Amino acid sequence: MTENDAGPILDRLLEAHVQHEMARMDHDALREDLERELGYALEAANSIRLNEVISADTVNAIIYRHTVEREMPPIIPEMAATFTQDVVGSQFHRDATPGDLMDRQRLEAFVDQVLLLREQRQKLIDRMLEQPVYKELVANLMYEAIVRYVYEENLLSRRVPGVSSALKFSSKVLNRAVSGLDDVWEKSIKGYISRNVEKLARHSADFLVEQLTDEEIKASVMDAWDTFSDRPLSELEQGLGEVEWSEFVVMGYDYWLAFRKSDYYRNAYETVVNQLFERYGDRTLGDLLNEFNIDQSTIMTELDAVLPRALEALKASGLLEGIVRRRLEGFYNSEAARAALDG
Repeated sequence: MTENDAGPILDRLLEAHVQHEMARMDHDALREDLERELGYALEAANSIRLNEVISADTVNAIIYRHTVEREMPPIIPEMAATFTQDVVGSQFHRDATPGDLMDRQRLEAFVDQVLLLREQRQKLIDRMLEQPVYKELVANLMYEAIVRYVYEENLLSRRVPGVSSALKFSSKVLNRAVSGLDDVWEKSIKGYISRNVEKLARHSADFLVEQLTDEEIKASVMDAWDTFSDRPLSELEQGLGEVEWSEFVVMGYDYWLAFRKSDYYRNAYETVVNQLFERYGDRTLGDLLNEFNIDQSTIMTELDAVLPRALEALKASGLLEGIVRRRLEGFYNSEAARAALDG
């Protein structure tokens, strides 16, 4: 058969083949084909091991390229910030209560787990009470308490000879008579407090550890929960002023940009991936799919959800036929096809 004869025949065969494939691209026929091929694929997955398909090094490299090297498109944080603001500003958010977000039983279980961290709680209390600002607070409170006691309880008039006679004067005269002792008392009191502030801070730490029992902490948390769990978020958010919740998204994004470059992040994802392949690399893909409760029915349910509209859009745009035609014309324009016509 001459080339002039073969060309038109192959063109007609190509067109007939394209139309045949497109006829199989209606919803019912395509779904039938996909379900059948999916069954074959899942059957084959029972004999293919994870290590045979991909390696830990390949997965680590993919994670590195897409989370470390690749710049995150600006639209992602922009969308996250915008949608956060949309949610926070919505009526359903304003009407929701903390109790709608978490039930009491779950919170109680969470508190129970946190209370197991007794050593960490002790260290946290110690660290907080070691801060200079706390010691300064203790010193100021002690000073104010002693001074108030001295003057409000008339301690000077009872203990210092001659001062009692000042009570016969008006309060203005009394104040003048006692005020002369202020400098002496202030230096004495502050000196005493300065010498004992470390001990006072230590005693307060011991007191907190002793008094903040698991039962007391849990009761306080649950009492607080019972107080505000049924109040709308709009009420609880009053007083936040001009807080823009989207700013927290922006800060989180900025943190991620720095964190993804850290050794910790790299070590973390490499540890997870390497352990994944260490434990499951010799398991078949079918076993792993079963572990995640993924079977043919699960996949087909999701395909049924997206296939009708997606298929319609692909056909209407001409994209689907273009894919089929380009896939087939490579053969029909080949020497192999011409040789087949020649017999």
